[in-house]
Amino acid sequence: MGRAVPDSLPSGGRGVNRCGILVARVVPSPYGGPVPAPALNAEIVATAADAAARWIALRRERLQVPGVQLAVRLDGELLHSSAHGSADLERGVALTPQHVFRVASHSKTFTATAVLRLAEQGRLRLDDELGAHLPWVADEDGELGRASLRELLGHAAGVTRDGTAGDFWQLDEEFLDVAGLRTAVRAGGSLVPRSSRFKYSNIGYSLLGLVVEAVTGTSYAAHLSELLAPWGLSRTTPDLPAAGDLATGYSALALGPRRPLPHPATGAMAAATGFCSTAEDLTAWFTSHADGREGPLSEHSRRLAQRAEWRTGPGAGAYGLGFGRDEVGGRELVGHGGGFPGHITRSVLDPRAGLAVSVLTNCVDGPANEFALGVVKLVDLFAEHWSAQVPAVDLDAFCGRWADLWGLTDVVRAGGRLLAFGPDTDDPARSPKVLDVVDARTLRVSDDSGYGDHAETWLLGARADGTPTLRGSSGATTVPLDRYAP
Repeated sequence: MGRAVPDSLPSGGRGVNRCGILVARVVPSPYGGPVPAPALNAEIVATAADAAARWIALRRERLQVPGVQLAVRLDGELLHSSAHGSADLERGVALTPQHVFRVASHSKTFTATAVLRLAEQGRLRLDDELGAHLPWVADEDGELGRASLRELLGHAAGVTRDGTAGDFWQLDEEFLDVAGLRTAVRAGGSLVPRSSRFKYSNIGYSLLGLVVEAVTGTSYAAHLSELLAPWGLSRTTPDLPAAGDLATGYSALALGPRRPLPHPATGAMAAATGFCSTAEDLTAWFTSHADGREGPLSEHSRRLAQRAEWRTGPGAGAYGLGFGRDEVGGRELVGHGGGFPGHITRSVLDPRAGLAVSVLTNCVDGPANEFALGVVKLVDLFAEHWSAQVPAVDLDAFCGRWADLWGLTDVVRAGGRLLAFGPDTDDPARSPKVLDVVDARTLRVSDDSGYGDHAETWLLGARADGTPTLRGSSGATTVPLDRYAP
């Protein structure tokens, strides 16, 4: 990530969890095992992504997040791309899908891919000792010099996270150069025995960037740019300068009114936290790591990168070689997050289904993890209840965002079926209602949590002034949000 970011796949930076690691939970079945993930197609995913974008737009306003970028792909096809809010509050610049974000610890997926590709080419071995490529590391810290490249890739080398002088994360000083990395290693690079536990390290990945330079004889930026060229990532760069207008990053609301933050270069730490990209590019990047697709790695290296090397907490979270992994429902995900001063970001991939989701936010407290996992959950909700049979009534008459004293309800189409959920929550898929059509004015709740109005009817109507009404939960009348008057 860069820094940590609370409750997420590895992110980087401070705070998604600071490493950007996914911290999600498996949804158990009533019989003890995980519920298998439902099958997907383009129509289901596109429809769900549109509903997710409306949810994100509302949550962005509620949480006062300046801007959010969202992209969703299935089997490489870009099915949704949207931008919500502002790229620059002070100048009044609307955010677009082309604005570039600092995606921080997403960088580790690029660095790991570069190292694994060099191993495929026979230019290094994963069991090489770090000191064989960077002799000065062995001079400064013999234990760290004996760490294997694989241990560094899997955060198992016992390396200090950011060193003892990490105020670059607060923008009080510059990110470390090579001399700064050497000082960090000398001051105490090895903190726990190698391969004894998972210990996330930006210093470790920064050293891997220097290994790439030592092996290739070129700069990290030049080698990574060459690696990325075949995959059409036109707005992705290993560090500044960015390939497009940068979205301004902002401070956290907990510290008072949001203030804009500068965009520093990351020096010798680019391999850990330097990358700049867009949601569209990141979904394309992760799709290139999906099963059965042509990508920068062989299938064998891809499996090495994505399989669990270490558990990262009490849940299903784990880390491979540069890629975090977890489960949401019955869907196994890989990916990464990123935490940079002013930007919190999160991307996930179901490598079997080819579903890729990326959410980028431009504030230190941006809920990128909540949004990205929420999109996956909504995709699965739509897939589970999708019906190809469309009843002979106007389903769209029931759809929209309905309001009453208690809040908001979104009624949406899942093919020929209707679903209802509350959009003003961190997880709109948690307690949905399934609505069956009775006739052109009547719906029946065929499934809900049990606390709602299972088996009861919802009635479509209108007020004398023509305002549409939907008499829904508990028999209460709702109206379209834009017609609601407290």
